[in-house]
Amino acid sequence: MKKILNLILVQGIISLISGILLSKMSLVGKIGISVVYTEYTILKTWWKAVLLVFFIQLILIAVLYVTKRFMIYKTFVIVNLVIVILGLLGLFFTYIDFTTTSHKYMNSKFHTGGYLVWFGWFINCIYFFIFSVKPKPIENTNTTLNQGLN
Repeated sequence: MKKILNLILVQGIISLISGILLSKMSLVGKIGISVVYTEYTILKTWWKAVLLVFFIQLILIAVLYVTKRFMIYKTFVIVNLVIVILGLLGLFFTYIDFTTTSHKYMNSKFHTGGYLVWFGWFINCIYFFIFSVKPKPIENTNTTLNQGLN
């Protein structure tokens, strides 16, 4: 459990840095979010961006933890690889978005904050590949048979 708390602490630090950097967008970006893209106003305030990124990372940690703890190893590996592939796709589309759309006018701090989200994503996946989680205890289903032998 201590290892999971260390991971959550690391994700909290990454989320803090990412949220602060996401809120440091350019003046053009702030105007665009205020006028046109109002659904992204959460990114203008650093602490709201931090909470959003941290919440996403906590959900990912929970999914990976439950999968590793309660599923067989083969299922966990498949789920983790799917999550890694989704992260790679997200990173790729973030890069495409930051280089070809109007997001290229946001400053580099904003871009770094976006990339840090994916960095935290991959840390979660690598962590659960490397460190063990206490496996699901095996329940004894033959209790009546064992009682009859005594």
